[in-house]
Amino acid sequence: MRLTNPAKSTYYHNMDIVRYLLSLAVIVDHTNIVAGYDMPFFISSFEAVGGFFALSGFLMYPNYLRHDNCMGYLGQRARRILPPYIFIVVGAALFLVIASTLTPTEYFTSKGFYAYLAANLSFLNWLHPDLPGVFQGVEFNISAVNASLWTMKIEWCLYFSVPIFIFFLSRIKRLSTISLSVIIIIISILYRLYFSNLYIQTEKEIYHILSRQIFGQLSYFYFGMLIYFLKDIFSRNLLLMGIIGIALVYLSRILDYGSIILNPLGISMTVMAISMIPYSIPLLSSKNNISYEMYLFHFPIIQFGIFLGVHTYNIWIEYLYVLSVTIVLSLLAHFSLEKLIKRPR
Repeated sequence: MRLTNPAKSTYYHNMDIVRYLLSLAVIVDHTNIVAGYDMPFFISSFEAVGGFFALSGFLMYPNYLRHDNCMGYLGQRARRILPPYIFIVVGAALFLVIASTLTPTEYFTSKGFYAYLAANLSFLNWLHPDLPGVFQGVEFNISAVNASLWTMKIEWCLYFSVPIFIFFLSRIKRLSTISLSVIIIIISILYRLYFSNLYIQTEKEIYHILSRQIFGQLSYFYFGMLIYFLKDIFSRNLLLMGIIGIALVYLSRILDYGSIILNPLGISMTVMAISMIPYSIPLLSSKNNISYEMYLFHFPIIQFGIFLGVHTYNIWIEYLYVLSVTIVLSLLAHFSLEKLIKRPR
């Protein structure tokens, strides 16, 4: 039986604009980190990733309802997510032989080459983020080929959580969509508080890493979903919601534990308020949105710029290089993959 009540398509165009802004935030922040710059931007890369998760939360519940079963829902997600992901993992592994300190024969016969492919194609980037001999040396702050890929396993887990969410709703009749969302958000915040405190007490990096994994990101995703359930009220008070969201983001940066307790709601409200503005920029809201490809491709492009020495010239030349190459490669990959496989938007 097909369930109904999908999200209204009028919200989608402005979400495309928000996706570009979030991708730009990640690119600027990562360029700062890798190249050692201090270019200011309105949100950090971590907040931008939270914004992406909030958008997914708003969209994935109605997206699931459009399908007859879980496999149809996950299959659609796979057709959208996997082609660019596989392209950048395999493409970077092949191309970056020219940046390796090893010979081509040593590179392609190295266990590290195949370990990189196996780990990253399995969404386990953290197991083997480096390619043999690539991005090594004192000029590199980070040796990882593509540090952005850590979010992809979380994205998939968030997708999987939607059918589980609906399963619990069907089994526990007293639970509403709103109450279950709130319960999950509270659990997520408590999870982050627990591991963040362990990190402060022990200074062990593993606790900081764990605090940002799937359970720590559920708050962004389910705040986005909660806004979907309350979208009529939210859209009628759009200016107020946007102001509250921005205020919460600001407070989250100055209050103790604000980044854990206030930031998920603030970021979610802000990105959804911008998404629901009742007009859009046609140039940025076309059906050929490449913000996802930009997110996937930018990090190895930044790293390769360090390898070429672009960062030694000028900060503006570095940013021009990163943005232009990222956009061009994203466009080429997007339209090439569209010809090979028809992917859902």
